[in-house]
Amino acid sequence: MPRRYLNLTPLSEALAMMRREFLSLGRAETVPLAEAVGRVTAEPLYARYSVPMADIAKFDGYAVKSGETRGAQDQRPLPLAGYARVNTGEVLPRPFDAVVMIEDTWDEGGIPRIRKSAAPGQNIRRTGEDVRAGELVLPKGHRVRPFDIGALATYGITRLAVRSVRVGIVPTGSDLVPLGTAPGPGQTIETNTLMAEAYLTGIGATCRRYGIVPDEPGLIREAVETAVAENDLVILSAGSSAGTRDFSRDVVEELGEIVFHGIAVRPGKPVLLANVGGKPVLGMPGYPVAAQTVLREVAGNLLSWWGLEPLPGEELDVRLSRRLASDLGFDEFVPVSIGRVDGTCWATPHPRGGGIQMAVVRANGYLHIPAAREGIEAGEEVRVRLTVPPASLARTLVCVGRRDPVLGELGNRLAEAGYHLHCCNASTVGAVLALRAKTCHAATVALPETTSAWSDQVLRYLPDARLLRVPVARTEFGVASADPLDAGSLASLRVANRPKSAAAQFLLDAWLDREGIGAAPSGEPGDVRVCSALEAREAGLRFTSIGYESCDLVIREELAADEGVSALIEAARSPGFRAYLRTIGRDPGDGDAPDVSSA
Repeated sequence: MPRRYLNLTPLSEALAMMRREFLSLGRAETVPLAEAVGRVTAEPLYARYSVPMADIAKFDGYAVKSGETRGAQDQRPLPLAGYARVNTGEVLPRPFDAVVMIEDTWDEGGIPRIRKSAAPGQNIRRTGEDVRAGELVLPKGHRVRPFDIGALATYGITRLAVRSVRVGIVPTGSDLVPLGTAPGPGQTIETNTLMAEAYLTGIGATCRRYGIVPDEPGLIREAVETAVAENDLVILSAGSSAGTRDFSRDVVEELGEIVFHGIAVRPGKPVLLANVGGKPVLGMPGYPVAAQTVLREVAGNLLSWWGLEPLPGEELDVRLSRRLASDLGFDEFVPVSIGRVDGTCWATPHPRGGGIQMAVVRANGYLHIPAAREGIEAGEEVRVRLTVPPASLARTLVCVGRRDPVLGELGNRLAEAGYHLHCCNASTVGAVLALRAKTCHAATVALPETTSAWSDQVLRYLPDARLLRVPVARTEFGVASADPLDAGSLASLRVANRPKSAAAQFLLDAWLDREGIGAAPSGEPGDVRVCSALEAREAGLRFTSIGYESCDLVIREELAADEGVSALIEAARSPGFRAYLRTIGRDPGDGDAPDVSSA
Protein backbone atom coordinates (compact mmCIF):
# COMPACT_ATOMS: atom_id res chain seq x y z
CA MET A 1 0.00 0.00 0.00
CA PRO A 2 1.52 3.38 -0.98
CA ARG A 3 2.41 5.70 1.90
CA ARG A 4 1.76 9.40 1.79
CA TYR A 5 2.71 12.45 3.78
CA LEU A 6 0.14 13.39 6.39
CA ASN A 7 0.05 16.87 4.90
CA LEU A 8 2.24 19.64 3.57
CA THR A 9 2.42 22.13 6.40
CA PRO A 10 3.56 25.65 5.44
CA LEU A 11 7.08 26.32 6.69
CA SER A 12 6.08 29.18 8.98
CA GLU A 13 3.35 27.05 10.58
CA ALA A 14 5.67 24.07 10.99
CA LEU A 15 8.24 26.20 12.82
CA ALA A 16 5.55 27.65 15.08
CA MET A 17 4.22 24.15 15.87
CA MET A 18 7.74 22.98 16.67
CA ARG A 19 8.36 25.85 19.09
CA ARG A 20 5.06 25.30 20.86
CA GLU A 21 5.74 21.59 21.22
CA PHE A 22 9.31 21.84 22.50
CA LEU A 23 10.05 24.55 25.03
CA SER A 24 13.55 25.77 25.82
CA LEU A 25 15.70 23.29 27.73
CA GLY A 26 17.63 25.72 29.92
CA ARG A 27 20.40 23.16 30.38
CA ALA A 28 24.06 24.16 30.87
CA GLU A 29 27.44 22.50 31.26
CA THR A 30 30.82 23.81 32.36
CA VAL A 31 33.68 23.53 29.87
CA PRO A 32 37.36 24.50 29.91
CA LEU A 33 38.09 27.86 28.31
CA ALA A 34 40.02 26.23 25.44
CA GLU A 35 36.86 24.31 24.43
CA ALA A 36 34.47 27.25 24.60
CA VAL A 37 34.82 28.72 21.09
CA GLY A 38 31.46 28.54 19.30
CA ARG A 39 29.57 27.79 22.50
CA VAL A 40 26.93 30.13 23.96
CA THR A 41 27.33 31.46 27.49
CA ALA A 42 24.70 30.20 29.93
CA GLU A 43 25.37 32.92 32.50
CA PRO A 44 27.12 36.30 32.64
CA LEU A 45 30.90 36.28 32.99
CA TYR A 46 32.62 38.80 35.30
CA ALA A 47 36.28 39.73 35.61
CA ARG A 48 38.01 37.99 38.53
CA TYR A 49 40.42 40.90 39.00
CA SER A 50 41.26 44.31 37.59
CA VAL A 51 43.43 44.69 34.49
CA PRO A 52 45.90 46.18 34.93
CA MET A 53 46.10 45.38 38.61
CA ALA A 54 48.29 48.49 39.26
CA ASP A 55 49.40 51.60 37.42
CA ILE A 56 51.89 50.49 34.74
CA ALA A 57 54.07 52.12 32.08
CA LYS A 58 52.66 52.20 28.55
CA PHE A 59 56.09 52.52 26.92
CA ASP A 60 59.77 52.10 27.60
CA GLY A 61 61.18 55.27 29.18
CA TYR A 62 61.65 57.14 32.42
CA ALA A 63 59.23 57.40 35.32
CA VAL A 64 59.21 61.01 36.58
CA LYS A 65 57.39 63.41 38.85
CA SER A 66 55.50 65.58 36.39
CA GLY A 67 55.89 68.70 38.56
CA GLU A 68 59.67 68.49 38.28
CA THR A 69 59.56 68.64 34.46
CA ARG A 70 57.82 72.02 34.18
CA GLY A 71 59.70 74.55 32.09
CA ALA A 72 61.26 72.11 29.64
CA GLN A 73 61.30 73.69 26.15
CA ASP A 74 63.02 73.26 22.81
CA GLN A 75 65.24 76.26 23.52
CA ARG A 76 65.77 75.29 27.14
CA PRO A 77 66.16 71.49 27.54
CA LEU A 78 65.77 70.22 31.04
CA PRO A 79 67.90 67.47 32.59
CA LEU A 80 65.92 64.90 34.55
CA ALA A 81 66.73 64.94 38.24
CA GLY A 82 64.76 62.28 40.09
CA TYR A 83 63.67 59.46 37.75
CA ALA A 84 63.49 55.69 37.39
CA ARG A 85 64.10 53.63 34.23
CA VAL A 86 60.96 51.61 33.35
CA ASN A 87 59.96 49.19 30.59
CA THR A 88 56.58 48.67 28.98
CA GLY A 89 54.16 46.94 31.37
CA GLU A 90 56.22 47.50 34.52
CA VAL A 91 54.52 48.79 37.66
CA LEU A 92 55.05 52.53 38.08
CA PRO A 93 57.26 53.03 41.14
CA ARG A 94 56.20 55.51 43.79
CA PRO A 95 56.13 58.47 43.97
CA PHE A 96 56.32 58.99 40.19
CA ASP A 97 53.16 60.02 38.27
CA ALA A 98 54.22 60.14 34.60
CA VAL A 99 56.39 58.36 32.03
CA VAL A 100 58.54 60.05 29.39
CA MET A 101 59.13 57.82 26.36
CA ILE A 102 62.75 57.05 25.74
CA GLU A 103 62.33 58.32 22.17
CA ASP A 104 61.56 61.78 23.56
CA THR A 105 64.88 62.02 25.46
CA TRP A 106 68.55 62.12 24.68
CA ASP A 107 71.54 61.37 26.80
CA GLU A 108 74.11 64.03 27.61
CA GLY A 109 76.87 63.13 29.98
CA GLY A 110 74.92 60.18 31.31
CA ILE A 111 71.90 62.32 32.20
CA PRO A 112 68.63 62.10 30.17
CA ARG A 113 67.27 65.42 28.96
CA ILE A 114 63.81 66.46 27.71
CA ARG A 115 62.46 69.35 25.63
CA LYS A 116 58.82 69.05 26.75
CA SER A 117 57.32 68.87 30.21
CA ALA A 118 55.34 65.77 31.26
CA ALA A 119 51.65 65.92 32.27
CA PRO A 120 50.30 63.97 35.25
CA GLY A 121 49.30 60.45 34.16
CA GLN A 122 51.19 60.70 30.86
CA ASN A 123 51.96 57.30 29.26
CA ILE A 124 50.50 55.41 32.20
CA ARG A 125 47.83 52.69 32.17
CA ARG A 126 45.79 53.20 35.32
CA THR A 127 44.56 50.37 37.53
CA GLY A 128 41.41 48.84 36.00
CA GLU A 129 41.74 50.85 32.76
CA ASP A 130 40.88 47.72 30.71
CA VAL A 131 38.45 46.13 33.16
CA ARG A 132 37.78 46.30 36.88
CA ALA A 133 37.27 43.33 39.15
CA GLY A 134 33.61 42.30 39.07
CA GLU A 135 32.90 44.13 35.79
CA LEU A 136 30.79 42.30 33.17
CA VAL A 137 32.93 40.73 30.46
CA LEU A 138 30.41 38.70 28.42
CA PRO A 139 26.63 38.65 28.87
CA LYS A 140 24.45 35.59 28.99
CA GLY A 141 23.62 34.27 25.52
CA HIS A 142 26.87 35.37 23.86
CA ARG A 143 28.55 33.12 21.28
CA VAL A 144 32.19 32.85 22.32
CA ARG A 145 34.51 33.97 19.53
CA PRO A 146 38.20 33.06 19.10
CA PHE A 147 39.35 36.53 20.17
CA ASP A 148 37.15 36.37 23.28
CA ILE A 149 39.30 33.52 24.59
CA GLY A 150 42.39 35.66 25.16
CA ALA A 151 40.39 38.31 27.01
CA LEU A 152 38.65 35.78 29.23
CA ALA A 153 41.97 34.21 30.13
CA THR A 154 43.42 37.64 30.91
CA TYR A 155 40.55 38.36 33.27
CA GLY A 156 41.04 35.14 35.21
CA ILE A 157 38.25 33.01 33.69
CA THR A 158 39.45 29.45 33.08
CA ARG A 159 36.11 27.59 32.94
CA LEU A 160 32.65 28.79 31.98
CA ALA A 161 29.06 27.61 31.86
CA VAL A 162 27.67 27.25 28.35
CA ARG A 163 24.25 26.27 27.06
CA SER A 164 24.06 22.56 26.44
CA VAL A 165 22.05 20.74 23.78
CA ARG A 166 22.90 17.12 23.03
CA VAL A 167 22.03 15.97 19.50
CA GLY A 168 22.04 12.33 18.42
CA ILE A 169 22.32 11.73 14.67
CA VAL A 170 21.26 8.33 13.33
CA PRO A 171 21.85 7.35 9.67
CA THR A 172 19.43 4.77 8.23
CA GLY A 173 19.56 2.88 4.96
CA SER A 174 20.65 -0.55 3.78
CA ASP A 175 22.38 1.09 0.81
CA LEU A 176 24.74 3.15 2.96
CA VAL A 177 28.43 2.45 3.51
CA PRO A 178 30.72 4.35 5.90
CA LEU A 179 33.19 7.04 4.90
CA GLY A 180 36.38 5.48 3.56
CA THR A 181 34.59 2.53 1.95
CA ALA A 182 34.42 2.39 -1.83
CA PRO A 183 30.70 2.09 -2.68
CA GLY A 184 29.56 -0.72 -4.91
CA PRO A 185 26.68 -0.61 -7.40
CA GLY A 186 23.56 0.70 -5.67
CA GLN A 187 25.51 1.82 -2.59
CA THR A 188 26.03 5.34 -1.27
CA ILE A 189 28.64 6.76 1.10
CA GLU A 190 26.96 7.97 4.29
CA THR A 191 27.74 11.69 4.45
CA ASN A 192 24.61 13.42 5.74
CA THR A 193 25.37 12.78 9.40
CA LEU A 194 28.93 14.03 8.94
CA MET A 195 27.53 17.24 7.44
CA ALA A 196 24.89 17.50 10.19
CA GLU A 197 27.48 17.10 12.93
CA ALA A 198 29.70 19.81 11.44
CA TYR A 199 26.81 22.24 11.01
CA LEU A 200 25.15 21.71 14.39
CA THR A 201 28.45 21.71 16.28
CA GLY A 202 29.13 25.09 14.72
CA ILE A 203 25.85 26.33 16.20
CA GLY A 204 27.01 25.21 19.64
CA ALA A 205 25.39 21.78 20.04
CA THR A 206 27.19 18.67 21.30
CA CYS A 207 26.68 16.00 18.65
CA ARG A 208 26.98 12.24 18.65
CA ARG A 209 26.87 10.22 15.44
CA TYR A 210 25.60 6.67 15.65
CA GLY A 211 26.39 3.76 13.35
CA ILE A 212 24.50 3.04 10.14
CA VAL A 213 21.16 1.29 10.76
CA PRO A 214 19.77 -0.96 7.96
CA ASP A 215 16.21 -0.53 6.69
CA GLU A 216 14.72 -2.85 9.30
CA PRO A 217 11.98 -1.38 11.53
CA GLY A 218 13.11 -3.29 14.62
CA LEU A 219 16.69 -2.04 14.36
CA ILE A 220 15.56 1.52 13.63
CA ARG A 221 13.27 1.42 16.66
CA GLU A 222 16.11 0.23 18.89
CA ALA A 223 18.41 2.98 17.57
CA VAL A 224 15.77 5.68 18.11
CA GLU A 225 15.07 4.53 21.68
CA THR A 226 18.79 4.60 22.51
CA ALA A 227 19.33 8.01 20.91
CA VAL A 228 16.28 9.53 22.62
CA ALA A 229 17.50 8.28 26.02
CA GLU A 230 20.95 9.82 25.49
CA ASN A 231 20.14 13.13 23.76
CA ASP A 232 17.89 16.18 23.75
CA LEU A 233 17.24 16.08 19.99
CA VAL A 234 17.43 13.10 17.65
CA ILE A 235 17.91 13.41 13.90
CA LEU A 236 17.14 10.49 11.61
CA SER A 237 18.91 10.73 8.28
CA ALA A 238 16.80 9.32 5.42
CA GLY A 239 13.75 7.13 5.69
CA SER A 240 11.31 10.03 6.14
CA SER A 241 9.92 9.98 2.61
CA ALA A 242 7.15 7.77 1.19
CA GLY A 243 9.12 4.91 -0.34
CA THR A 244 8.50 1.25 0.37
CA ARG A 245 11.64 1.07 2.53
CA ASP A 246 11.13 4.38 4.39
CA PHE A 247 10.30 3.26 7.93
CA SER A 248 11.05 6.35 10.03
CA ARG A 249 7.44 7.49 10.22
CA ASP A 250 6.11 4.07 11.28
CA VAL A 251 8.76 3.68 13.96
CA VAL A 252 8.42 7.12 15.58
CA GLU A 253 4.63 6.94 15.41
CA GLU A 254 4.77 3.74 17.44
CA LEU A 255 7.10 5.38 19.97
CA GLY A 256 5.44 8.78 20.19
CA GLU A 257 3.30 11.30 18.34
CA ILE A 258 3.76 12.87 14.90
CA VAL A 259 3.89 16.67 15.00
CA PHE A 260 4.04 17.06 11.22
CA HIS A 261 5.13 14.99 8.23
CA GLY A 262 5.85 16.97 5.12
CA ILE A 263 6.34 20.71 4.85
CA ALA A 264 5.80 22.97 1.85
CA VAL A 265 9.47 23.67 1.24
CA ARG A 266 11.84 22.86 -1.61
CA PRO A 267 14.14 21.08 -1.36
CA GLY A 268 13.30 19.19 1.83
CA LYS A 269 9.59 18.43 1.55
CA PRO A 270 9.59 14.98 3.27
CA VAL A 271 10.80 16.30 6.65
CA LEU A 272 9.26 14.56 9.66
CA LEU A 273 8.96 15.79 13.25
CA ALA A 274 7.71 13.66 16.15
CA ASN A 275 7.51 13.92 19.91
CA VAL A 276 9.00 10.82 21.52
CA GLY A 277 9.06 10.94 25.30
CA GLY A 278 8.90 14.72 25.27
CA LYS A 279 11.90 15.00 22.96
CA PRO A 280 11.93 15.99 19.27
CA VAL A 281 12.82 13.37 16.69
CA LEU A 282 13.49 15.00 13.32
CA GLY A 283 13.52 12.87 10.17
CA MET A 284 15.35 14.53 7.30
CA PRO A 285 15.50 13.44 3.64
CA GLY A 286 18.43 11.48 2.29
CA TYR A 287 19.15 13.84 -0.61
CA PRO A 288 22.07 16.02 0.57
CA VAL A 289 20.76 19.44 -0.50
CA ALA A 290 17.31 18.65 0.94
CA ALA A 291 19.02 17.57 4.16
CA GLN A 292 20.94 20.86 4.24
CA THR A 293 17.69 22.80 3.96
CA VAL A 294 16.16 20.86 6.87
CA LEU A 295 19.27 21.33 9.01
CA ARG A 296 19.41 25.05 8.34
CA GLU A 297 15.72 25.97 8.34
CA VAL A 298 14.28 23.48 10.85
CA ALA A 299 16.96 22.00 13.14
CA GLY A 300 18.85 25.30 13.28
CA ASN A 301 15.63 27.13 14.08
CA LEU A 302 14.90 24.77 16.99
CA LEU A 303 18.40 25.17 18.43
CA SER A 304 18.07 28.94 18.14
CA TRP A 305 14.75 28.66 20.03
CA TRP A 306 16.61 26.72 22.70
CA GLY A 307 19.15 29.52 23.10
CA LEU A 308 21.99 28.60 20.76
CA GLU A 309 23.21 31.05 18.13
CA PRO A 310 22.78 30.45 14.39
CA LEU A 311 25.93 30.57 12.31
CA PRO A 312 26.67 34.10 11.08
CA GLY A 313 25.72 34.72 7.48
CA GLU A 314 25.36 38.21 6.08
CA GLU A 315 22.41 39.17 3.91
CA LEU A 316 22.76 41.33 0.83
CA ASP A 317 20.34 42.95 -1.61
CA VAL A 318 21.29 42.06 -5.18
CA ARG A 319 19.60 41.74 -8.57
CA LEU A 320 18.51 38.43 -10.06
CA SER A 321 20.16 37.71 -13.40
CA ARG A 322 17.36 35.58 -14.88
CA ARG A 323 13.75 34.74 -14.10
CA LEU A 324 13.04 32.06 -11.52
CA ALA A 325 9.67 30.29 -11.52
CA SER A 326 8.31 28.78 -8.31
CA ASP A 327 5.12 27.03 -7.24
CA LEU A 328 2.76 29.12 -5.16
CA GLY A 329 2.52 27.85 -1.61
CA PHE A 330 6.09 26.50 -1.40
CA ASP A 331 9.02 28.20 0.30
CA GLU A 332 11.95 27.52 -2.01
CA PHE A 333 15.66 27.94 -1.38
CA VAL A 334 17.86 28.35 -4.46
CA PRO A 335 21.69 28.28 -4.54
CA VAL A 336 23.17 31.25 -6.41
CA SER A 337 26.54 32.66 -7.40
CA ILE A 338 26.91 36.36 -6.70
CA GLY A 339 29.39 38.66 -8.37
CA ARG A 340 29.78 42.39 -8.92
CA VAL A 341 29.62 43.21 -12.63
CA ASP A 342 30.21 46.80 -13.72
CA GLY A 343 29.21 48.12 -10.29
CA THR A 344 26.07 45.97 -9.78
CA CYS A 345 25.81 42.77 -7.73
CA TRP A 346 24.02 40.03 -9.67
CA ALA A 347 22.84 36.65 -8.41
CA THR A 348 22.88 33.84 -10.98
CA PRO A 349 20.90 30.69 -10.00
CA HIS A 350 22.34 27.19 -10.07
CA PRO A 351 20.28 24.07 -10.87
CA ARG A 352 17.67 23.21 -8.26
CA GLY A 353 16.97 19.85 -6.68
CA GLY A 354 17.58 17.95 -3.47
CA GLY A 355 20.30 15.75 -4.94
CA ILE A 356 22.39 18.28 -6.88
CA GLN A 357 25.05 18.75 -4.22
CA MET A 358 27.59 20.45 -6.49
CA ALA A 359 25.14 23.33 -6.99
CA VAL A 360 25.65 24.22 -3.32
CA VAL A 361 29.41 23.68 -3.54
CA ARG A 362 29.65 26.01 -6.54
CA ALA A 363 27.39 28.67 -4.99
CA ASN A 364 28.39 31.47 -2.63
CA GLY A 365 24.90 32.19 -1.33
CA TYR A 366 21.24 31.28 -1.59
CA LEU A 367 17.96 33.12 -1.97
CA HIS A 368 14.59 32.37 -0.47
CA ILE A 369 11.49 32.49 -2.68
CA PRO A 370 8.60 32.96 -0.22
CA ALA A 371 5.52 30.75 -0.46
CA ALA A 372 3.41 33.76 -1.50
CA ARG A 373 5.47 34.29 -4.68
CA GLU A 374 5.08 32.41 -7.97
CA GLY A 375 8.57 33.38 -8.98
CA ILE A 376 10.97 36.29 -9.31
CA GLU A 377 11.55 38.26 -12.49
CA ALA A 378 14.93 38.91 -14.08
CA GLY A 379 16.44 42.17 -12.85
CA GLU A 380 14.31 42.20 -9.69
CA GLU A 381 16.05 43.07 -6.43
CA VAL A 382 16.27 40.08 -4.09
CA ARG A 383 17.81 39.45 -0.70
CA VAL A 384 20.39 36.67 -0.58
CA ARG A 385 22.18 35.10 2.36
CA LEU A 386 25.88 34.75 1.78
CA THR A 387 27.77 31.55 2.58
CA VAL A 388 31.14 33.30 2.18
CA PRO A 389 32.59 36.50 3.69
CA PRO A 390 31.17 39.58 1.91
CA ALA A 391 34.66 40.79 1.02
CA SER A 392 35.14 37.77 -1.27
CA LEU A 393 32.46 39.05 -3.69
CA ALA A 394 34.85 41.74 -4.93
CA ARG A 395 37.16 38.93 -6.09
CA THR A 396 34.48 36.69 -7.58
CA LEU A 397 34.08 36.27 -11.34
CA VAL A 398 30.83 34.83 -12.67
CA CYS A 399 31.02 32.90 -15.93
CA VAL A 400 27.74 31.73 -17.52
CA GLY A 401 27.43 29.06 -20.18
CA ARG A 402 28.95 25.70 -21.05
CA ARG A 403 30.59 24.24 -17.94
CA ASP A 404 33.46 22.50 -19.67
CA PRO A 405 35.53 20.35 -17.27
CA VAL A 406 38.69 22.30 -18.16
CA LEU A 407 37.18 25.40 -16.54
CA GLY A 408 37.93 23.77 -13.19
CA GLU A 409 41.65 23.92 -13.93
CA LEU A 410 41.24 27.46 -15.22
CA GLY A 411 39.62 28.32 -11.89
CA ASN A 412 42.57 26.76 -10.05
CA ARG A 413 45.00 28.97 -11.94
CA LEU A 414 42.83 32.02 -11.36
CA ALA A 415 42.83 31.25 -7.62
CA GLU A 416 46.60 31.69 -7.64
CA ALA A 417 45.92 35.33 -8.53
CA GLY A 418 43.46 35.61 -5.64
CA TYR A 419 40.18 35.33 -7.59
CA HIS A 420 37.25 32.89 -7.46
CA LEU A 421 35.70 31.61 -10.70
CA HIS A 422 32.03 30.65 -10.45
CA CYS A 423 30.68 28.79 -13.48
CA CYS A 424 26.88 28.73 -13.91
CA ASN A 425 25.53 26.30 -16.49
CA ALA A 426 23.49 27.65 -19.42
CA SER A 427 23.01 27.06 -23.14
CA THR A 428 25.08 29.04 -25.61
CA VAL A 429 22.12 31.33 -26.29
CA GLY A 430 21.51 31.72 -22.54
CA ALA A 431 25.16 32.62 -22.02
CA VAL A 432 25.13 35.21 -24.79
CA LEU A 433 21.93 36.76 -23.43
CA ALA A 434 23.54 37.00 -19.98
CA LEU A 435 26.47 38.78 -21.59
CA ARG A 436 24.05 41.12 -23.35
CA ALA A 437 22.29 41.89 -20.06
CA LYS A 438 25.68 42.53 -18.40
CA THR A 439 24.91 40.08 -15.58
CA CYS A 440 28.17 38.11 -15.86
CA HIS A 441 31.86 38.79 -16.35
CA ALA A 442 32.26 36.22 -19.11
CA ALA A 443 30.29 33.70 -21.14
CA THR A 444 31.50 30.29 -22.24
CA VAL A 445 30.15 29.30 -25.62
CA ALA A 446 30.55 25.95 -27.35
CA LEU A 447 30.34 26.34 -31.13
CA PRO A 448 30.88 24.05 -34.10
CA GLU A 449 33.85 25.29 -36.09
CA THR A 450 31.96 26.53 -39.13
CA THR A 451 32.17 29.80 -40.98
CA SER A 452 28.80 31.07 -39.75
CA ALA A 453 28.56 29.76 -36.18
CA TRP A 454 30.08 32.85 -34.51
CA SER A 455 27.81 35.22 -36.45
CA ASP A 456 24.67 33.10 -36.11
CA GLN A 457 24.91 32.27 -32.42
CA VAL A 458 26.78 35.20 -30.88
CA LEU A 459 26.89 38.36 -32.98
CA ARG A 460 23.21 38.24 -33.93
CA TYR A 461 22.31 38.77 -30.24
CA LEU A 462 25.01 41.40 -29.64
CA PRO A 463 25.01 43.49 -32.80
CA ASP A 464 26.46 46.63 -31.21
CA ALA A 465 28.87 45.14 -28.70
CA ARG A 466 32.61 44.86 -29.00
CA LEU A 467 33.58 41.42 -27.81
CA LEU A 468 36.80 39.79 -26.76
CA ARG A 469 36.92 36.13 -27.80
CA VAL A 470 39.41 34.03 -25.84
CA PRO A 471 39.81 30.44 -27.13
CA VAL A 472 39.85 27.89 -24.30
CA ALA A 473 39.83 24.40 -25.82
CA ARG A 474 38.90 22.46 -28.94
CA THR A 475 37.31 19.03 -29.04
CA GLU A 476 37.38 16.78 -32.09
CA PHE A 477 34.14 14.80 -32.48
CA GLY A 478 33.47 11.82 -34.65
CA VAL A 479 31.88 8.41 -34.89
CA ALA A 480 33.49 5.46 -33.17
CA SER A 481 33.20 1.97 -34.56
CA ALA A 482 34.74 -1.43 -34.07
CA ASP A 483 35.36 -1.91 -37.80
CA PRO A 484 36.64 0.52 -40.43
CA LEU A 485 34.01 2.52 -42.32
CA ASP A 486 33.94 2.27 -46.10
CA ALA A 487 31.50 3.17 -48.84
CA GLY A 488 29.63 -0.11 -48.43
CA SER A 489 29.18 0.11 -44.67
CA LEU A 490 28.22 3.80 -44.77
CA ALA A 491 25.18 3.05 -46.90
CA SER A 492 23.50 1.08 -44.09
CA LEU A 493 25.19 2.68 -41.06
CA ARG A 494 23.07 3.43 -38.01
CA VAL A 495 24.11 5.88 -35.28
CA ALA A 496 23.16 4.67 -31.80
CA ASN A 497 23.23 7.87 -29.77
CA ARG A 498 22.65 11.58 -29.91
CA PRO A 499 25.45 13.71 -28.41
CA LYS A 500 24.74 15.93 -25.42
CA SER A 501 26.58 18.88 -26.95
CA ALA A 502 24.51 21.03 -29.32
CA ALA A 503 27.65 21.79 -31.35
CA ALA A 504 28.45 18.08 -31.71
CA GLN A 505 24.84 17.43 -32.72
CA PHE A 506 25.16 20.09 -35.43
CA LEU A 507 28.36 18.45 -36.72
CA LEU A 508 26.70 15.03 -36.66
CA ASP A 509 23.61 16.20 -38.55
CA ALA A 510 25.80 17.82 -41.21
CA TRP A 511 27.88 14.64 -41.57
CA LEU A 512 24.82 12.39 -41.72
CA ASP A 513 23.34 14.60 -44.40
CA ARG A 514 26.54 14.52 -46.44
CA GLU A 515 26.82 10.75 -46.18
CA GLY A 516 23.09 10.02 -46.58
CA ILE A 517 22.90 8.14 -43.25
CA GLY A 518 19.97 7.89 -40.83
CA ALA A 519 20.26 7.73 -37.03
CA ALA A 520 18.87 4.72 -35.19
CA PRO A 521 15.57 5.32 -33.41
CA SER A 522 15.90 6.19 -29.75
CA GLY A 523 16.69 3.17 -27.58
CA GLU A 524 17.70 0.92 -30.50
CA PRO A 525 21.22 -0.41 -31.09
CA GLY A 526 23.36 1.04 -33.83
CA ASP A 527 26.67 0.42 -35.58
CA VAL A 528 28.53 3.51 -34.30
CA ARG A 529 28.42 6.00 -31.44
CA VAL A 530 29.28 9.70 -31.46
CA CYS A 531 32.08 10.66 -29.08
CA SER A 532 35.31 12.63 -28.85
CA ALA A 533 38.56 11.43 -30.36
CA LEU A 534 39.95 10.92 -26.85
CA GLU A 535 37.03 8.69 -25.80
CA ALA A 536 37.39 6.58 -28.94
CA ARG A 537 41.11 6.21 -28.41
CA GLU A 538 40.68 5.18 -24.75
CA ALA A 539 38.07 2.57 -25.79
CA GLY A 540 40.32 1.19 -28.53
CA LEU A 541 37.78 1.99 -31.26
CA ARG A 542 38.25 3.27 -34.80
CA PHE A 543 37.45 6.95 -35.17
CA THR A 544 36.05 8.91 -38.11
CA SER A 545 36.16 12.66 -37.56
CA ILE A 546 33.07 14.77 -38.22
CA GLY A 547 34.52 18.12 -37.12
CA TYR A 548 35.59 20.30 -34.19
CA GLU A 549 33.78 22.05 -31.38
CA SER A 550 35.43 25.13 -29.90
CA CYS A 551 34.90 26.28 -26.32
CA ASP A 552 35.60 30.01 -25.98
CA LEU A 553 35.36 32.67 -23.34
CA VAL A 554 33.45 35.69 -24.61
CA ILE A 555 33.93 38.97 -22.73
CA ARG A 556 32.63 42.45 -23.31
CA GLU A 557 35.64 44.51 -24.30
CA GLU A 558 34.86 47.25 -21.75
CA LEU A 559 35.25 44.71 -18.91
CA ALA A 560 38.64 43.47 -20.07
CA ALA A 561 40.41 46.21 -18.10
CA ASP A 562 38.92 44.93 -14.83
CA GLU A 563 41.72 43.44 -12.75
CA GLY A 564 39.93 40.13 -12.18
CA VAL A 565 38.76 39.75 -15.79
CA SER A 566 42.28 40.56 -16.95
CA ALA A 567 43.61 37.80 -14.69
CA LEU A 568 41.06 35.37 -16.19
CA ILE A 569 42.17 36.21 -19.74
CA GLU A 570 45.81 35.86 -18.77
CA ALA A 571 45.18 32.47 -17.17
CA ALA A 572 43.32 31.18 -20.26
CA ARG A 573 46.13 32.30 -22.55
CA SER A 574 48.98 31.14 -20.32
CA PRO A 575 51.44 28.52 -21.61
CA GLY A 576 50.87 26.51 -18.44
CA PHE A 577 47.13 26.16 -19.07
CA ARG A 578 47.70 25.22 -22.71
CA ALA A 579 50.24 22.62 -21.65
CA TYR A 580 47.72 21.21 -19.18
CA LEU A 581 45.15 20.80 -21.97
CA ARG A 582 47.61 18.73 -23.97
CA THR A 583 48.31 16.44 -21.00
CA ILE A 584 44.60 15.50 -20.80
CA GLY A 585 44.26 14.97 -24.54
CA ARG A 586 42.50 18.26 -25.31
CA ASP A 587 43.61 20.70 -27.98
CA PRO A 588 44.40 24.23 -26.79
CA GLY A 589 41.84 26.58 -28.27
CA ASP A 590 44.18 28.38 -30.63
CA GLY A 591 41.99 28.14 -33.72
CA ASP A 592 41.73 30.98 -36.20
CA ALA A 593 39.12 32.94 -34.22
CA PRO A 594 39.74 36.68 -33.98
CA ASP A 595 40.38 38.10 -30.52
CA VAL A 596 38.06 41.08 -30.95
CA SER A 597 34.82 40.83 -32.89
CA SER A 598 32.02 43.28 -33.54
CA ALA A 599 29.03 43.43 -35.82
